[in-house]
Amino acid sequence: MYRNHRSGARALAGLVMLPGLDGAGRRFGRFMDLLAPWTRVARLDYPADRPLGYEELEALLRPALPRAEPYVLLAESFGGPLAIRLAAGAPAGLRGLVLVNTFARMPYPGARALAPLAAHLPVKSLPRWLRAPLLWGSANPADATPAQLRGTAAIDAAVIRRRLRAAFAEDARAQLASSRLPVLVLRGRRDWLLPRRALTELHGSAPHAQVLKIDAPHLALQSNPRTCAAAVLGFLRKIASRDQAMLAAANSQLASLSSTAAT
Repeated sequence: MYRNHRSGARALAGLVMLPGLDGAGRRFGRFMDLLAPWTRVARLDYPADRPLGYEELEALLRPALPRAEPYVLLAESFGGPLAIRLAAGAPAGLRGLVLVNTFARMPYPGARALAPLAAHLPVKSLPRWLRAPLLWGSANPADATPAQLRGTAAIDAAVIRRRLRAAFAEDARAQLASSRLPVLVLRGRRDWLLPRRALTELHGSAPHAQVLKIDAPHLALQSNPRTCAAAVLGFLRKIASRDQAMLAAANSQLASLSSTAAT
């Protein structure tokens, strides 16, 4: 479930990644490679053989979160509401959220009413010509890499349908609004799977969030890993600066109190 990716520098908060619908994050490789020299990078995978929704995944993954080290949660697509749920519990060490081409509520009219229909979707047989523009932003199916094509190949169709049903029924806007964590939202300009409403609702629930629009399709981390890695690294450095400033202020206040008590 918990997959470490090398041993990075320790000056910045670590990064814990939640994958999308495939639940494994095998396609994160290049993105993780780029960040590994600067920080600890890990991913939390979802079981490939158990049909679980957000509530069950939250209960399963929460004990696997780091406890002794500061970290930031990064979630892509399906993983967004799960990250919001995990963050709402204010786990120790969590310093921020990175939400990549994702949503707090499925951004299609009547999505909740359509959730039961997920059981009838041909999730394992969508043609490449349809997946190509939706996922990697190309009208040419040949542009997809083998890793992109294998994303859900090893996952049971019932598992994917359960995740889709959960995604259509979820509404994590209130949980996101209740969090005061720093948030970075990465939105691909060529994300043709999630409409702009997804970004509007994320920003509406977290108006303090930093929003960066990047040249990428829905699978942004895989298609433009350098730009995504640079944005995430900048966010981690901001959090480190904020933590250092808070520590300096606390030390100054403590010194002041000690000086007052001594007089």
